[in-house]
Amino acid sequence: MEENKYKLAGYLAIVQAVLFPVSVTIGIVEAVVAGGIFNIKKPFIGPSDLIMIVFTGIAVYTLLMFRRLLHERYNYHDLDILIMISIWWAIMFQAFGLGLNILVMIFWPVNTIIMAVVFLVFLTAAMVTVGIVDILIAVKLLRIKENFGEYIRAFAYITMAAGICEVTVLLFPLALVMVPISAIVLALIFFRDQQEVEFV
Repeated sequence: MEENKYKLAGYLAIVQAVLFPVSVTIGIVEAVVAGGIFNIKKPFIGPSDLIMIVFTGIAVYTLLMFRRLLHERYNYHDLDILIMISIWWAIMFQAFGLGLNILVMIFWPVNTIIMAVVFLVFLTAAMVTVGIVDILIAVKLLRIKENFGEYIRAFAYITMAAGICEVTVLLFPLALVMVPISAIVLALIFFRDQQEVEFV
């Protein structure tokens, strides 16, 4: 039963890894088609936004399952607060971003300078916040790395790199590249961690 539970989380983590680049690609296509072909300048809610909502839901679930795995297999609870912060950050980031887009749609046309400033402040605050949380998660995992399997250590290193990129803000595009990589490593943790525990 436990094995099936973590296998499901592993499969969903793979779906999560696929959905992110798919959503970004569709978002770029939407923008090009809307602006270049139909001359639509007003923001809109498209398929990429709906995919990101699904992505966020799966991300919340996989984070909760990762926390559960740390509890059940390692009796490790030190990440509980940080993981919950990550979960609420993901939900609020998605909700605020979608809400901001809807407001711009309602009050369109808007002052482009004000819109750019609001977006920049929102993005900077969001990236710095999640970057600090990611770094703290990585540090905590690496401090006791001798107790964890190689995939959890790999997850910690990727999370650390992503956190550093996020905190700098300017390097946040590199952190986006690491999102699907991190999800794949998380899937490997769900699929293979039990085998590693037997040898720890």
